[in-house]
Amino acid sequence: MILTRDPESRHLAARILSLQAITTITLAAVCYGVWGARHGASGLAGGAVGLASNGVMIALALRPTRTAGGALVRLLVGQAAKIGLVVALIVIAARTGKVAWPPFLGAYFVTLLAFWAAPLVWRPRPAATTAQDKS
Repeated sequence: MILTRDPESRHLAARILSLQAITTITLAAVCYGVWGARHGASGLAGGAVGLASNGVMIALALRPTRTAGGALVRLLVGQAAKIGLVVALIVIAARTGKVAWPPFLGAYFVTLLAFWAAPLVWRPRPAATTAQDKS
């Protein structure tokens, strides 16, 4: 049985989402400070698209399953839901007519980078070796 309730996987997923939230808020604050409220709100919205879609994907992909095939299906369903949500949220943002696109897309892409950078930043630490292990 494959258990995706692995604490290490869930911990890494929480760190990924945290890093995405931090980068979104930081980038939105910079946009707000430099270009004003519209750009700050657009940066926040773009980052929220990335954060929400990754949250949905993680929630679907990390659900427990009994087989490797089931885990693959969950991963694919999670990716499909993520893509669908991204498209829907970008269409909604476009229809408002109020989005400043450079900060919106910039913040979205930064959340994607954070998704890939987080595992590199928070790699599992190797187990400590003792003198007994070396002999």
